[in-house]
Amino acid sequence: MTVYRLPERLRAFLLDIDGTLYTHEGYGRHQSEVLIAELARTRGKGYAEAEADVRRVRARYADANGGASTSLGNAMAALGVSIAQSVEWRARLIDPYRFLKADPALRTALLALASLGDGGPASIVAVTNNPRSVGEATLEALGVGDLFSRVVGLDDTMLSKPAPEPYLLAAEVAGAAPSYCVSVGDRYDVDLAAPLGLGMGAVLVSGAEDVYALPSAIVARRATSAP
Repeated sequence: MTVYRLPERLRAFLLDIDGTLYTHEGYGRHQSEVLIAELARTRGKGYAEAEADVRRVRARYADANGGASTSLGNAMAALGVSIAQSVEWRARLIDPYRFLKADPALRTALLALASLGDGGPASIVAVTNNPRSVGEATLEALGVGDLFSRVVGLDDTMLSKPAPEPYLLAAEVAGAAPSYCVSVGDRYDVDLAAPLGLGMGAVLVSGAEDVYALPSAIVARRATSAP
């Protein structure tokens, strides 16, 4: 876990979902594989060829942006798959219930995060590059859906992270100025760079185990920075 910045006054947590709130390599592969398979099918290509196309797009992006990574949705868009089409594919093909189950430790951690708000409970909003319906289903599968104010999905802004618009909408949903929000995610380039640019806090995690430890880490960080 790496804490890049915490707000002076914390009002909201903006949490990525995939790779952040669960640790399940199989589900991560499932999401990528079904989308690349659909790309291959609609283009009349083999899976390996479509996968190579995606890799080439991502490599070109990294070369042009100092090694930064981009999302699969943005890579697909560069290959001619509109965001609207990506939303439809994801909503139809991705099934979190096949892979995930309720996580009591995650629920405990999220309740603890909410208790860290200044001036009242902190709002918790999910920000995902999947459609809102997939994000909501994922949270329900994990047994934490009721703890989130809302899921901001790809279909809400029609822009894929790392675009700043999803984070600005999430802050608006939370009723908090960006400077009072902290973004939590497992990919710096996709989940944290834009929020930091908006003046938000940012925490890099490597999966659910880091999220379990996040409330204690924030309490310790605040204690060491207190005047």
